[in-house]
Amino acid sequence: MKKYRKGAFAGCVALSIAWTSPASAQSPTALDFGPGKPVPPGDASMGQNMFNAVCWACHSSDLSGYKGPPLTGSSFYKIWQGRRVDALSDLIRNTMPKDDPGMSERAARDVVAYIVTYANRPESLKNGK
Repeated sequence: MKKYRKGAFAGCVALSIAWTSPASAQSPTALDFGPGKPVPPGDASMGQNMFNAVCWACHSSDLSGYKGPPLTGSSFYKIWQGRRVDALSDLIRNTMPKDDPGMSERAARDVVAYIVTYANRPESLKNGK
């Protein structure tokens, strides 16, 4: 229980730090996976922080899945390729984490930006961008 509280607290701290993140004029409305493809609006760095604080326990630190489904790889891409960005964001916002759903809209957008950045521009995550 103590470990969960630390993760939840870190997630809340991460959310309170992130307030604004300008969206690109070329932000996609549909998910598109692959090197160099666009990343939807959201702060991928804050999404990574949220993922590392809350989501990793079920989806693994490399997004490959554990208790929860993978958030990367061919099976994930097959399901989500071409679907609306807000469909994934709404799913995350309304159902995650499983034991305490209700993530904020901004946090869900940031997590989606992180998931897509992980697939499309992983080198930007290593540089802290």
